[in-house]
Amino acid sequence: MLTLFIIGMVVLVVKLVALALSVTWGLTKTILFGVGLPIILAALFIAGLTAFAVPLLILALLGVFLLPLFGI
Repeated sequence: MLTLFIIGMVVLVVKLVALALSVTWGLTKTILFGVGLPIILAALFIAGLTAFAVPLLILALLGVFLLPLFGI
């Protein structure tokens, strides 16, 4: 009986760690796309590096609108 309890606790801990990593990854993506990328693009425009900022903006927009369609 004790063995089953220990196995159950190990499975529970592994699933909780997997959930925590999944949530952390989702929050990180949200923060980087929602806050970090606009700040980087604004800094590039202010610095006059539009040759770098415009392709990044296009890639970011494609990523925001197309990746959810594929479930990524």
